[in-house]
Amino acid sequence: MTTFDTTENFMDADVIHCSEMQNMNEGNEWNYDDTVPNEPITAEGSQKQAKWSQLPTVPLELVYSFLSRSDQSHMAQVCRKWSEGYNSPSVWKTFKFHLPDTEFSTEIYPEIKSARKYGGMFRHVEIVCSRISATMSDIAWRQLKVFLHILTNNSQLMSVKFKNLGSYLHQLDAMNYDDIFRNITNFLESQQFLKKVEFHDCDFRFQESVELFKAMSEKSRESLTHLVFRGFVDDESENLEQNRVATESLPKLISERLSNLKILETDHSLFFDNMFSRHPNIADMLRNSQLHSLSKVILHCEGFKQQRYRGLTPTIWRCLRQVCPELVIELYFLPGSRPRREIEFFILPDMPITLLDFRLDRLHASSTMDINILFNHLLACRINNHLAAFYLVWMRSIPDLASALLPFLRACPKLKCLQMFTHHPVNDIEDILRSWLETRPESLDEVLISISNVRNEDDYMSLTTLADEYVPLLQVLGLNIFLIIDSNWR
Repeated sequence: MTTFDTTENFMDADVIHCSEMQNMNEGNEWNYDDTVPNEPITAEGSQKQAKWSQLPTVPLELVYSFLSRSDQSHMAQVCRKWSEGYNSPSVWKTFKFHLPDTEFSTEIYPEIKSARKYGGMFRHVEIVCSRISATMSDIAWRQLKVFLHILTNNSQLMSVKFKNLGSYLHQLDAMNYDDIFRNITNFLESQQFLKKVEFHDCDFRFQESVELFKAMSEKSRESLTHLVFRGFVDDESENLEQNRVATESLPKLISERLSNLKILETDHSLFFDNMFSRHPNIADMLRNSQLHSLSKVILHCEGFKQQRYRGLTPTIWRCLRQVCPELVIELYFLPGSRPRREIEFFILPDMPITLLDFRLDRLHASSTMDINILFNHLLACRINNHLAAFYLVWMRSIPDLASALLPFLRACPKLKCLQMFTHHPVNDIEDILRSWLETRPESLDEVLISISNVRNEDDYMSLTTLADEYVPLLQVLGLNIFLIIDSNWR
């Protein structure tokens, strides 16, 4: 198929889909026997039972890996071999702890029982907070405290993820909040082999975020290779003048404690802003830092959420590239109310951006920015010299797409993937396709163009005809191209 007719809104789809981890609810403990009791077993059934009970260890552990905790506990009742498999380290290597949002019949929650028994086998832990009612707030706090205490004393993890703690923690009174924060800090300080630490939507205060970074890098500074800070700091409530010590200490901590860090994923938040920009001698500090292993920064920008951003200067980016010669940047950019000013502030010369995801979507309907402003700025900053993947959402009219897009693409010697989402009317689609047919861009391998809001049948048929004519020819030339049409005329 060369065209797709769909009424789905492609703009609402995430670029990267992450699989949810399995449900980790733990069942009760059981008494085991070699066979299932109280069931008459025929000779044939006995033979099958024996074969299942003799399942080799590796396939057995693989079966366990696909099951929820509840199903695992039931499977472990079948025979002694399966019970032994249930107690193997591979079954407990990954563990998810949900802060309880419903009442249980016992004071000790199933996850707590599992952590006490198997916590020494944990290697990857995810702590997730669902919506918690006011009546459950105190109970959840106690369970989280116990779980963190068990991890601190029994576990040496390779990775830990904290997810959606912000809304819950800020329900607590000051004493309980400080208690939980101290338990999180103590847990991170106790870990010696952490490779990956993630915080998603936790909204700590800035000073607390610096304390947490110190804790996670205290004993794991040699092992840390991957950090994710998404919603790590609550920018809205911060007064950096009151946190001067933390503000000035962060760049030094970053430069000294991340000798093996390879990947940093972060919002363009006050935390990221202060990682590199607040120290008076930041250029010299970076040149003498231990960040040489840093190879990728995944940066999420959402415009001017804060007026207090200093931003990283071109000098800082040049220093980072000198210290980290393999550094590349993946930039996910969702402009705010002033897209032109924000582009100039966040996209700077000497940023080695290899992936750019830029979304001027329907929320920016009032924007008058022309697409040439984006392309010209990228060229002025020499972003085109590094760009390998470009995902562009531009839900505004583009009077002359060919004259804007084609010169930019010709200036991108490394571009392999282009995905563009826009809405009708779009002029010059045929000029673009014809140009590629005459002179195929050397580096470009994949192209997806999605046109939404096609309001009448004639326009739809015209685009379909273009696709049927050009797409097969371009694919023969080695350009993997698709044209997606979202029609509203039917």
